[in-house]
Amino acid sequence: MTRKGAFAAIAVVVALTLGALLTVRTPEVKLPSGLELALPAGDMPGSLKVPIVHYERHAPDGSLQRLDFVGAVHLGEAGYYEGLNERFAQYDAVLFELVGDPEAFKLRDASQGQSPIGFIQQGLGELLGLRFQLEGINYNAPNFVHADLSMQQLKSAMTARGESVASLLLKLLLLSFDPKVQEDLKTSGYEEPELEGINPVMVVLRGPTPEERRKLRLFFAKGLVSSDVIIKQIQGESGTSLIDDRNAAAVQVAKQQLDAGRGAIAVFYGVGHMQDLDKRFREDLGFSIVEVEWVQAWKL
Repeated sequence: MTRKGAFAAIAVVVALTLGALLTVRTPEVKLPSGLELALPAGDMPGSLKVPIVHYERHAPDGSLQRLDFVGAVHLGEAGYYEGLNERFAQYDAVLFELVGDPEAFKLRDASQGQSPIGFIQQGLGELLGLRFQLEGINYNAPNFVHADLSMQQLKSAMTARGESVASLLLKLLLLSFDPKVQEDLKTSGYEEPELEGINPVMVVLRGPTPEERRKLRLFFAKGLVSSDVIIKQIQGESGTSLIDDRNAAAVQVAKQQLDAGRGAIAVFYGVGHMQDLDKRFREDLGFSIVEVEWVQAWKL
């Protein structure tokens, strides 16, 4: 080997060694467990924060593709949704969750009334001084892409798993009395805040006072943060249609968008879907987490 060739070989070995060392020393970005709650302390009001998980991969042609899981909470500050609308405009495609017909949803008219669940959510938003997600997010944006099951597809998925609305409600009821679940909730940081002094009838009739609203926000925020404990129990070993089958549909749409050459896509789904989606993003699509960002959804 010539001297020039020897130096080249040494340079390759050094480069590979340094690359290996850099790879070993690079800290792994971990997936958050769910929502983040900062309790009020002193002059700090506290907040409920939502994760945005940034993923990257190299496409078959070598180009870099970006996928962001944008966690959703269905009630939030008006500014939170305004910020999301600005962020979503920067993506090639925003994949959103909706069990139903997306075209009928986009053409909906508020004067036609709401579903019972939508009515409850809107009422809860008014009680807490928050905005309902369907009112705050611009679902008519041209880059919004439906990435969920239709109602019939969800019914079929539930039937295939032997599930029904009644069986899921019964499971939730039984879990609420399960000592292990209660212990897991405490471990996750859930403790019921003090609601003494709140008269629900008066709150409904006259609306909440600022102090009552503060207590109610904290109560619901703690429940949301700990909801992943319940979701894991409902999923069990075999999964559930409400999470697993809907996530499979979302990942299939994500694959179609990526194969079509979209360089940056967002998956706008409830935070309860995040753990299972992360596994699918990594194992099925070959993505890796590069950063976790936190966005404030509520002030407490």
